[in-house]
Order: sequence, then C-alpha cells, then structure tokens
Amino acid sequence: MVHSSLEEQSDPISKPTGLGYLFVALVILLAVTWTATYTITEREKRDALQSATLHSDRLVEFFERHAGTTFQYADDYIKTVRRLFRHDRSLNSVREYMTAVPPSSTILSHVTIMDAAGSPIFISTGREEKKIRPGIHARDRAYYKFQKSNQSDSVYISTARTGRDTGLMTVRLVRRITNAAGEFDGLLFAAIKVPQLLNFFESMRLGDNSSVTIVGLDKTIRIRQSQNGFEGIGKAVPQSQLWERLPQSATGSYRQLSVVDGVTRLWAYRKVGDFPIVAVIGTADEDTLAALSDIQAFRYAVAFLISAVGVVLVFFARCAIINTRLQTELEERKRSEAILLKAKEDAEQANAAKSEFLAVASHELRTPLTSIKGSLSLMVEGALGAIPENAIGMLNIANRNTNRLIALVNDILDMEKIESGSMEFNFQTVNLSNLVKEAVETNKGYAEEFDVDFILGTIIPEATVYGDADRLVQVVSNLLSNAAKFSPSGSEVTISVSRENGIATVSIRDRGVGIAEELRDHIFEKFTQADSSDARAKGGTGLGLNISKSIIENHGGGIDFSSNENAGSTFFFTLPLIA
Repeated sequence: MVHSSLEEQSDPISKPTGLGYLFVALVILLAVTWTATYTITEREKRDALQSATLHSDRLVEFFERHAGTTFQYADDYIKTVRRLFRHDRSLNSVREYMTAVPPSSTILSHVTIMDAAGSPIFISTGREEKKIRPGIHARDRAYYKFQKSNQSDSVYISTARTGRDTGLMTVRLVRRITNAAGEFDGLLFAAIKVPQLLNFFESMRLGDNSSVTIVGLDKTIRIRQSQNGFEGIGKAVPQSQLWERLPQSATGSYRQLSVVDGVTRLWAYRKVGDFPIVAVIGTADEDTLAALSDIQAFRYAVAFLISAVGVVLVFFARCAIINTRLQTELEERKRSEAILLKAKEDAEQANAAKSEFLAVASHELRTPLTSIKGSLSLMVEGALGAIPENAIGMLNIANRNTNRLIALVNDILDMEKIESGSMEFNFQTVNLSNLVKEAVETNKGYAEEFDVDFILGTIIPEATVYGDADRLVQVVSNLLSNAAKFSPSGSEVTISVSRENGIATVSIRDRGVGIAEELRDHIFEKFTQADSSDARAKGGTGLGLNISKSIIENHGGGIDFSSNENAGSTFFFTLPLIA
C-alpha cells in the first residue's frame, strides 16, 4: 500500500495541472502578438509601395508631357529657322525672323547654325547675336558626328553640358542641314535650358533619394538629377530593365538597383512623344517606407516587451506551481521515514531541474531584453525621429523596467554559475584605482535615479591586483547600487581605495538606514536585504552581495562590512596587491 501511494505522488509534474495551460497561453500570446505585428507591418508596407507606384505613374506622366512639350517647341522653332536658311542660304532672313519672333528665354538659351565643317556661323538668342570666337568647332561632339553620318532627317538630343560661352547647362536638340543635292551641309540646334526641363522636380520629388532622368534610346543618360546633384550624365546603362520593358509598352514601371548610385528605386517611365528619349522618375523604397519606420519600430518594441514579460511571468508562475506542489507532498510524506526520504530525493531532483532551467531561461531571456533596451534607448535618443513628449516618458519607464529585468536575469544567471561551479574568470593585471573610478562613472545612473552623490575619497594611485576586471567592476557596481538604494535622498556615498601590508582595500560608505542586528549574520546570504521593505520599493533581488562575496573569494580576497543602525554602513573588500 505504501508503494502504491508513492507511485501516485512521485511525479507531480506529470499530472494534469494549470502549468500546461500556462505554457499554452504563453504560446498563444506570442503567436498572436508577433503575427499581428508582422501582418500589420507588412500590410502597411504593401499599401505604401502600391501608393508610391500610383504616385510615380502620375508624376512621370506629367514629366513626359512637360518634356515633350518643351522639346517640341524647340524642334518647331529650329525647323522654321532651317527652312528660312535653306531658302536663300542667307542669315539675314534668319536674323529678321528671330528678331521678330525671338525664342522663349525661359526655354531656350540660344540657337546655333554650323557649317559642314562644324564651325558656328551664327549664334543668337533672338534678342542678341553672339560674337563667334575664332577657331571653335564641334567636330569632336557626338551630335555633330551623328548628324554628319546620318542619312535621314532625324532629331538628335545631346547629353546635358555647360556651354563654353554661356556657362549655362543645356541640352541641345540638333537637326542636320542639307544642300540642294541632299548632302550634309551643316547643322543647327536649339540649346534647351536644363532648369526648364527639371523645374518641377524639387517641388514634386517623392523623397530625399528620388531621381529624375531623361535617357536616350541609345541607352545613354542625357540628364539625371538626384540627391547627389547632376550625376550620371553621359553614362551608358544597357543593363537597365527599361530596355526589356520598353519594346512591350511605352509606359510602365519596375524595381531595380540604380547602376549610377546603387540605390534601389521604383522606376516609372514613359516614352517622350516621337523623340528618341524616355522620361524616368525613380522613387527609393527607403523614402516610401521612411514615414512608417517610427511607428513600426515602436510596434516591434512593444511586441518585444509583451513577449519578454509573458516569458518572465510564466517562468515564475511555473516555479511557484512546482514549489507549492513539492511543499504539499513533503507535508503529506512526513508520516513515515521512507516517504520523507523519497520526498527529499524528489525535491533534490526538482531543484537540479530548476537550476538547469534557470541557466537556460536566463540565457534565452537576456537576448530579447537586451534588444528591447537597445531599441528603447535609440527611440528615446531620437535615432528614429521625433517622438511626442508623452511617449518619451512611457519609453523611459519601459527602459528602466527593462534594465531591472536584465539585472534580475544577470543575477539569476550568475547565481546559477556560482552554484554549479561554472563561473569563469579572465585574470590579468588590473589597476584597481582606475577600475573603481570607471565603475563610479558607469554607475552615475544609480546616483541620479536615487538622488545621491558618488564622492571619491582617498584613492591611492598605485593599487595593482591580479584579477578579472569585468567581475571586479560587477562587485563595485553591486556595492554602489546598494549604497544608493539605502541612502536618503540628497546624501553622499563615499568610495575609497587604500593599501596596507600588501593588501588593497576598496570601501564604500553610505549614510543610509544601516543594517539591523538580526540581519548582520545573514547579509551575504542569498535573497537577504538590509531593509526588505525599502528594497522592494527601490528594486533588488537580494543576490548582489552573495554574488560579490563569491567573486572576491575566487580572487583570494575577502569582503565584509561595518554598520550602525540608522547611521549608515561601510562595505569593503580586500585583494592581495601585486608586489
């Protein structure tokens, strides 16, 4: 009968309890939180990109009409000039016409006529005829070479460049002149002002990384303006998807990495009338999604926080359930020595399982909590853009609570390492005085949080020990944070470093509540606090002194304290100096 009773009670975890429901609830919480966050975020991205596509299509349509109208005006004007010139091969009729009907000064810089050798014979704005400098020619220019070798009356649009005489950036719309036999006898062009073509861009651009381009059907860029200014003019872009899509449709869009500046953009294009060019507007994905980045970052931060809190709550609930169950079993098994022995063995196994779980859970919790802390800090510092004042306060509260969770996880992880004997140390030569000063600077946040001042007392310059710098900083930080927590507002905490007889001593004195007489023999034990009610109000696990004691003892030193109730305490540790 006793054997049967033991089997029924020996495995409390295997019985159907609320523990399984806790884990199910946690899984559901995580699934709902992250699914909803991801779904909403992706839907916003999709809607934003779709809206950008429609906007880009409308903008490139406007750009194409504007460019087409501008080029048509320039083409019609030089056709009229060419007809007058070819009629009697005289510049007088051209002068009379341009004087009577001058070209728009907003659109055209000037009109130039060149002879068959590429030398200008006439340059005029319609209001003023330019003096031609001797020796200049255009035989090295692409538009001259094109028209000289061309057999048809085709228009040529040049790449944008700054004029030799005018100093203006223009695009030249060029046509050839033939004699009575149809042979090449020169050319004429209208210099179109680039600002006229792109004057809408700055007011209508879709973001800081957007671009506007006019590219020729020969796959060479004529004009291009982006956040880097006039970049890529004259560059050949045969690898663009435009040349695959253009034969299928004179208008459309595609997404591609820019071969000019390496920015991924949505490219909306339209063929410009009968001219051998294509108008292209580029909208960067990062500009499209920039407006969403702040709210998305905040949404993910909240999801991280909810998940972390859920995991921590389930973890402690699980521990509470297991501990309660074990306690009940121990009370029931007090009836016999055999049952008590069995219960003791079960408790030891459960404790070992708990230690293992603490090690695993602490590692798993610290990573998302650290990510949450980093994200919250970036948001408070404005790295993701301006945040409303009321939201900053909430983020600061979340940041402080995240820091406390991280401290709790770190303490639990260190305690598990101490108990299992797996805590590692990286021993090296350490200047203890410099280390203490750095620790004071690092922990100024505690001083500000609890409204105390960290004061450096006597600090000897030479106090070299052999130890793990990070672990020693941890000890000093624990003692500083305890002193700050138990000190009245506006008081001072004094830190000193001294040496005597080959021993270095670091002492931290506060003006706090002191340590009650009944607690002094237990102050370095786990979960013991000098004033538990005050500690609960200000945070703390009661593990810091126990962990610090273990670290110092592993360094061959000792840690102790002196205290007067309601008159403050002095905690100090000693380490052997390097001779």
